[in-house]
Amino acid sequence: MSTNFERGSEWRMWDLHIHTPASFYWKGGKRLINMNDNEKGRTMEDMEKAIKNSNVAAFAIMDYWTFDGYIAFREYLDKYKINLSKAVFPGMELRIEAPVNYRLNIQVILSDKLSKQTLIDFKSKLKVASLSNKVLSDEAIISFAKSLDDSKAKKHGFDSPNNLDDEGICYNWGQRRLRLPRNHSRKLYSLFQKEPHTS
Repeated sequence: MSTNFERGSEWRMWDLHIHTPASFYWKGGKRLINMNDNEKGRTMEDMEKAIKNSNVAAFAIMDYWTFDGYIAFREYLDKYKINLSKAVFPGMELRIEAPVNYRLNIQVILSDKLSKQTLIDFKSKLKVASLSNKVLSDEAIISFAKSLDDSKAKKHGFDSPNNLDDEGICYNWGQRRLRLPRNHSRKLYSLFQKEPHTS
């Protein structure tokens, strides 16, 4: 993003909560996990055009439990040597367990200078109570979805998780049901803190 502005301080619009096909809240068609390479390419091209044509100056991709949409978008930009004039930040939306009768979500927004591996490492440090404190991964989400009972699946419009062969549907269903333990949300800020320097 360019830092050369013709005048001093001014208000700019930022949208720090957009979803991609990697998120279960995507309403634009197929999920990323079910797309072939051509479909992914067209989807990333559509995202690029939408971002370029928007009057918004900065975005955060805020998919549930994953950086896959952000990583796919960055890889698309790198592959075609596209230099956006707008910032796009990696983010992740997380649901947390809470003693309330409504959903409680937190959003994590990270630097757009972080590498793909650093994002993967961040995700791998998240432990989810619903997954028996397993490390958060696509495979763990799919396994979790297949362990849920039929009544929860039917309430949300899914078939019995045990009968689902489609990993994309299982992944989507698992994303909907996961929750971080309450105390874990306080630890998120420290995941990127540097280790104390010892000499």
